[in-house]
Amino acid sequence: MNNTTLALFPLPSHILPGGKLPLRLFEPRHLQMLKESFEQDKGFGIVMEESTPSGSAGRILPVGTRVRVTDFYTLNDGLLGVTVLGLDRFCIHSMTTDELGVRRAEVESLPNWPSIHSDFSDDLLANRLREVFDQYPELDELYPDKQFEDATWLCQRWLEILPMPIYEKQMLIAKQNSEAARQFLRRLIAR
Repeated sequence: MNNTTLALFPLPSHILPGGKLPLRLFEPRHLQMLKESFEQDKGFGIVMEESTPSGSAGRILPVGTRVRVTDFYTLNDGLLGVTVLGLDRFCIHSMTTDELGVRRAEVESLPNWPSIHSDFSDDLLANRLREVFDQYPELDELYPDKQFEDATWLCQRWLEILPMPIYEKQMLIAKQNSEAARQFLRRLIAR
């Protein structure tokens, strides 16, 4: 994927390459986005959306992640649930909204962060993430093949689950590699 058009799914949270995220799809625009993602076999984009005091949609931040659906299921309330897998990062160049409310963007692919072998200084990140997985079985189930020995994988999972201002998160995920996130997370988790 170099430059392409993707339908967007704005959320207050984010997913990164290798990440998994369960979604509830119920609005006609979500179903249209899902249908297009299968017809065109290119997935769709998850992007962070600024929240506004009124609760209405805010500005969409420029770096997102292309995802593909890996599982479908019916939720307890009868709605469609899907699990998506993060594939690759992208940067938005321009955006439109159609009559159904589906947002589409012309996006440019960004290289994924290279894998970095964890060293002893990542032990705290890995151990604390193990504790999070132990505490939240639904999160643990999403990752049967955990990669604690990969510092990039560790950083990406932490950035997905940590509650932090979206502009800080966006700044870290826009970097060319995981080093800034790694340093930030080491300081934060060591507190």
